[in-house]
Amino acid sequence: MATITIYVPDQEPIELALDGYEQVSIGRGPDNDIVLDHVSISGSHAVIHNFGGTFQVEDLGSTNGTFLNGKAISEAVLGNGARINLGAVEAVFQDENAAAEDSFGASAGGSGYASGHVAEIAEVSNRPAGFGDLSPIEKVVKKNTLAQVAMAFGVIAILVAIALVVLATMMEAV
Repeated sequence: MATITIYVPDQEPIELALDGYEQVSIGRGPDNDIVLDHVSISGSHAVIHNFGGTFQVEDLGSTNGTFLNGKAISEAVLGNGARINLGAVEAVFQDENAAAEDSFGASAGGSGYASGHVAEIAEVSNRPAGFGDLSPIEKVVKKNTLAQVAMAFGVIAILVAIALVVLATMMEAV
């Protein structure tokens, strides 16, 4: 049985059996089969295809990319124990059938080391090159108080100058 376990930061892991599906779409948008609420995930990020028991991941032109075992990919075959990064979200692919055929998992892209180790969410993340923040919430930026005061004086000075010009024009007309 093939499964994918997805580790979204600050959320419970999501595990899905893939055997019954021809394809599974992953993204932030509500039309995906697996909806991941994380800023590094694109609306339609990636899709996992099932070609008769051979699983393949395909990036759908996501902003932050899809990585298989640390390498950026557009599409690639998944092997038992493969680590998939969707932006800053990590997933681990397990295929018991492939593990039985190849006890080390190296032939289909696995690490080649069968340890039974369970992946854990890292305490610290290294951001990949080109990582972008897609959050619709603007970052709070500290403002320079002196610049704000100077700008306020400038606006007041312009308004006073306009008032003086209007007043002078009205005095000439009288």
